[in-house]
Amino acid sequence: MYKMDELFPQVDEKKTVAKVKHFLKHTLPQMQRYSHKDISGIKSPIITDMPKGSSVGNGAEETITQRVYAGQVINSVVAALKSCDAVSRKLLIDVYVSSSKTPDYLEMEALGYEKTRYQFYKNRACLQFADSFMIEDLHVLKKWTFSEPNGLKYMLN
Repeated sequence: MYKMDELFPQVDEKKTVAKVKHFLKHTLPQMQRYSHKDISGIKSPIITDMPKGSSVGNGAEETITQRVYAGQVINSVVAALKSCDAVSRKLLIDVYVSSSKTPDYLEMEALGYEKTRYQFYKNRACLQFADSFMIEDLHVLKKWTFSEPNGLKYMLN
């Protein structure tokens, strides 16, 4: 019988939130440019499947493969956003996806939260997104250190 921690290792929430924020701020806009898809007006997402091609080394094929992959990333972002709860989805779209990216202080005001509560919900939204995004694992797992009786230490991811 497996333990829950063996099947689902503990997530380093702080590092996972940072990784998701980096993805949404930097990788997502790049994927939108590569795929020629703009999801900044997203409200009710419509998901379509895109086939994945393989690169043979031809420059034109590589460009096409990058565009197709970027399209898959965009579709997966839309699906991941759709999987988040309503507050998380609103927060992620307003702050990271919409064309008029809402500054945190305005989003806090719109949601009616103080800074601490807002940070809690923003971090929760990032963790929900990491759980739902299926193209790449955005989780950062905690490292475990085990000590043997003879004094040897092992570090595992």
